[in-house]
Amino acid sequence: MSLVGAGALLLAACSSSSSSSSSVSSAKASSTAVPSGTAVSASTLASIKSTLAKAEQVPTWTAPGPAVSASVLKGKGILVMPINSEIGACNTQAHDFQALGTKLGANVTLFPTSGQPSQWETGIEDAVSAHDAAIVMLCGIIPGAVAPQLQAAESAGIAVVDGNYNETNNYQYLDGETAVEVTQGMQDDVDYAIVHLGNKPVQALMITSNSVIQGPAASAAVSSQISSLCPSRCSVVDTLDVPIQDWATQLESDVDSALVAHPNINAIFIAFDGMTQFVLPAVEQAHRPGLAIYTWGGSRSVEKLMTEPNSLVASDSGPNEDWDAFDAMDQVIRLLGHHPAAPVSKEIDPNRFWIPSNVSQFFGPGDTYGNEGYGGNTFENDFFKLWGVPQLASS
Repeated sequence: MSLVGAGALLLAACSSSSSSSSSVSSAKASSTAVPSGTAVSASTLASIKSTLAKAEQVPTWTAPGPAVSASVLKGKGILVMPINSEIGACNTQAHDFQALGTKLGANVTLFPTSGQPSQWETGIEDAVSAHDAAIVMLCGIIPGAVAPQLQAAESAGIAVVDGNYNETNNYQYLDGETAVEVTQGMQDDVDYAIVHLGNKPVQALMITSNSVIQGPAASAAVSSQISSLCPSRCSVVDTLDVPIQDWATQLESDVDSALVAHPNINAIFIAFDGMTQFVLPAVEQAHRPGLAIYTWGGSRSVEKLMTEPNSLVASDSGPNEDWDAFDAMDQVIRLLGHHPAAPVSKEIDPNRFWIPSNVSQFFGPGDTYGNEGYGGNTFENDFFKLWGVPQLASS
């Protein structure tokens, strides 16, 4: 997700992460002798490359639950609110959700925020006052930050869906959730760093933001993958945890200091690709051969960087914003139709692993952005059919 501008320090992140399945290369490194100066054995490297080849493919859609009827949306009021409208991907999701709701006959109000919990509180209060049928919070607003307002929404009979929250256990005052695969994306980044570095041991700088729900999981994924693949040869040399509101003012100097303090760093892992624009100047100034950025989010601005010659962004795994919107709408339809919400383990916006050699597929004709890199209109059409509105499907 492309996080830009000021934001608020969120409450403590939950312990659970994306519902990812460990990559093939997550297994302990082969006992085969590893040549001096290399990260992993030849057999492990081959397994890593096989895993990455699969991650680079177009993801497939799987029905999150039984068929339901979108007719329950007709005339219903829904408020959609991103964690921060200055977060590019989250803002896009919110607009996509609004457009989708309109197409399905709902009255969707988009409530913009700049990442302040007080704004989230106001948004929920507005939905209660308007007697809306549902509230959709996007990009992982932590429910504990707005618990009294959510309690009021529950008392008013309003269905609440938290998109990209990634909490696999029931949370009080939440009726449904959707997930993204942060853990899997960061594991793939570690795999690719080994390949990109020519199997040299990875000496990593981890950059995260624990004020974002998926931040701790992203850091843990990098550490565990390195420990699994090459524990005695690779390491996380340093970790930077920078709150959202300090990205623009703090990241460049912090990264510069870390690179000066640790001249052996040869890979930078970034939990959220929106941090990239603030990290990139420090990486450019380092003039360190082989040093590159490996991140997660799938933001169009970062994917665009990979189309440039000699890009310092080596990989950016991530989901599709429109798919996120459809996942959230699916949960709303289920809840308003008095059906159980789909399990968060089924309501997932899957990653596609983007690197310079395949990133051109991310963009549509004339360098436009659409769903081309995620199978075109296939997932949309499948959702429309699941909801009993096949006439909305497009070719």
